[in-house]
Amino acid sequence: MLQNLIETISIPGEDNNAWLARVAQEARIVRELTDSNLDELLEQLLQLQANMAAPGYVGPNLLTDEKFHEALQPILAEMNQREAIARHEASDGDSASATTWSTNRIGAVAQLYHRLPPDQEQRNHILHLLALTREDESLEVWSNLLADDPPEHRPSIGLAFAPLMQAGFAPSSDVLTKLLHHATAHPQIAPAVFDLFNYYFRGGQMGHHPASSRCNELTTLLGQLVLQMQKIEKGEFPKGITPAKVNRLVSDSVAMIISLCDLFALLDHKPAITELHTALNLKHRRIQTESASALARLDDEKGRQALVRLAEEPVARMRVLAYAEELGLTKDISLELQGELAIAESHLAIWLSEPKQMGLAPSKLELVDQREYYWPSYEHPLQCYLFRFTYGSGDKTFTNIGICGPLTHAFAADIQPLSVDDMYAAFAGWQTVHNDIFQMTVPQAQKNFSNDFRRLESSLKSLDAESVEIESVGSFFGDLVLIASATQDGQPGTLIVEANSIEWIAAGNSNAPIDGQLAYSIWQGRQLLASFNRSESA
Repeated sequence: MLQNLIETISIPGEDNNAWLARVAQEARIVRELTDSNLDELLEQLLQLQANMAAPGYVGPNLLTDEKFHEALQPILAEMNQREAIARHEASDGDSASATTWSTNRIGAVAQLYHRLPPDQEQRNHILHLLALTREDESLEVWSNLLADDPPEHRPSIGLAFAPLMQAGFAPSSDVLTKLLHHATAHPQIAPAVFDLFNYYFRGGQMGHHPASSRCNELTTLLGQLVLQMQKIEKGEFPKGITPAKVNRLVSDSVAMIISLCDLFALLDHKPAITELHTALNLKHRRIQTESASALARLDDEKGRQALVRLAEEPVARMRVLAYAEELGLTKDISLELQGELAIAESHLAIWLSEPKQMGLAPSKLELVDQREYYWPSYEHPLQCYLFRFTYGSGDKTFTNIGICGPLTHAFAADIQPLSVDDMYAAFAGWQTVHNDIFQMTVPQAQKNFSNDFRRLESSLKSLDAESVEIESVGSFFGDLVLIASATQDGQPGTLIVEANSIEWIAAGNSNAPIDGQLAYSIWQGRQLLASFNRSESA
């Protein structure tokens, strides 16, 4: 099996998804490997990487750097899972599970790290793996990598530190010193280092905060970062800087300001109050929230008042309510802003502001519908909320519909032309995963369900529609369903063909159309919600 895994990685097939699925399937053996087998796997991965870098490595279907990085992901995931299971069993008293990593294995993992490009997400997964062992030698290598060759993939840097944020544990003083004096030199790493220190100090895992002697220096740094953010908010960028660099600068600055706000409050460092007041005047909601919280913890009345006001902002509300409860300020916040509707609104605003979604909070949120539904996979009825969210103002606006309740989500497709019932159906169908609900290609359906496919295809051909093309075939609890793109009355859309009916779902907005996949989700959601809520409507 080990050799099969290496061979599968080495010669990917033409279908990238199928190849990755095979790699993931083979990678599952990692959990069952003996220590010597695991060391052999690491050696073979390093050799494979070396072969790829050698001159003359060419040929059909051979591995590229990009594909190697893709293949490495499920292997690292399985190695992390293996180690997490071993550590959990060891904590439960099974000492046989508490394996110790050899120097050779640690070195091989470090080599693998160094050979990956700095911006590859897998680097953070390797750091996560080293931290997960919590062994002195592994943590020494972990801290050296962070200090001397840090990862650049910012969204996943938290992975590198997550295993160490555990109650009752703190690394050695040597590791902490290396982090403080070397790793903090890197703007993408420094916030995570200070977050780690803050976590240990808050939890009583260390009696002395490693950064306490640098408070005055860090107060000056906070002032510099706030001034930099003020300039960026005014559009005053350094000459020649690219939008990508501006985004990275903002990301690093915001993360560092947040960490420093927490640090100053933890250490009761009142000399930072002036700089925290300046930070409070920035437009960035997260900075406002953290600086207001820090000021309130430093007994500053202006900070307390600002924190209470920020509860009105949906994107800040959840964090504000948590801080307000900690500080005894909940009584000063309107009960309406603490209710279920306000919480749902906040969840959607936060979700939309995530980098993988819209990247910033909406300028406006409006409730479109609220109802109680029996939702797929849930035993009891749930409150469901649909919100219209808006970005921009005047003629330059973007709007769509998002949901909060059983899930928090919004589609790239514009679903505003749909009925409210179909909006809910779209989310329900998209979210539901069941062994008896799946899709297949047309050739697969023709081979395995030939009679049913021919009957549905015949029904499709009898329609008065243009540009009809079967995109895929669904199986919904044993019933075959055709999903076909088509044009009716000059409008594009999707035909959903089942045994007793044919339904048409228009594509709608041509700039953000409802495609065949989403149309099928809408159809599935209709069936599911109707079935789950039949007794309620009877």
